[in-house]
Amino acid sequence: MMLLDRDPTAEVLTAGSAADAIDLVTREGDSADLLILDLSMPGVSGTELMEEIVRIQPMLKILVVSGLVDEQSIMRVLQLGAAGFVPKSLDTDMLTSAIDFVLKGGVFIPSKLLAESQRTGFINRTTELIPQEAEPVHLTERQKDVLMLLAQGAPIKRICRDLNLSEGTVKTHVAAIYRAFGATNRTEALLAARRAGYEIAI
Repeated sequence: MMLLDRDPTAEVLTAGSAADAIDLVTREGDSADLLILDLSMPGVSGTELMEEIVRIQPMLKILVVSGLVDEQSIMRVLQLGAAGFVPKSLDTDMLTSAIDFVLKGGVFIPSKLLAESQRTGFINRTTELIPQEAEPVHLTERQKDVLMLLAQGAPIKRICRDLNLSEGTVKTHVAAIYRAFGATNRTEALLAARRAGYEIAI
């Protein structure tokens, strides 16, 4: 209801178990703008489901909504490439803001969690997961185009359409961008690109 209130034209697909979620991602993952994922679904524990989804659809943008707010869980989902982490205690307005921010290409972590993370040193440990650039990163003009669309939160099929490229070509450019930044997923690539001087919202 919240998503449709935000955008009446949105198509919202749901899954009630880990198996259903895998089926849904397998069918719709290439064209989906966003997956809102609860870590605690029937049939899995911890980050097992997210790990499987990332294996199946590594380019899918994922916003994790969870009652698990321990450092290990947050650190692991960010390492896996989550575009954001939202505790279930967050109010509806903040959740809507998180969805909007992630859809625009940002990486969302609530300010309260950020403050606690800074106090415990968690942010520093998370940053260590993201490769640091030893020299300037050089991308081709087409790779820059793909990077900017990734930063806007565009799924693969939208990038194909906007740049008039085949899916295979776009995935080749994405892989090259990851290699250039020493990244293993979209979140790492965007964080690294921002540090390298690209205008990326984080």
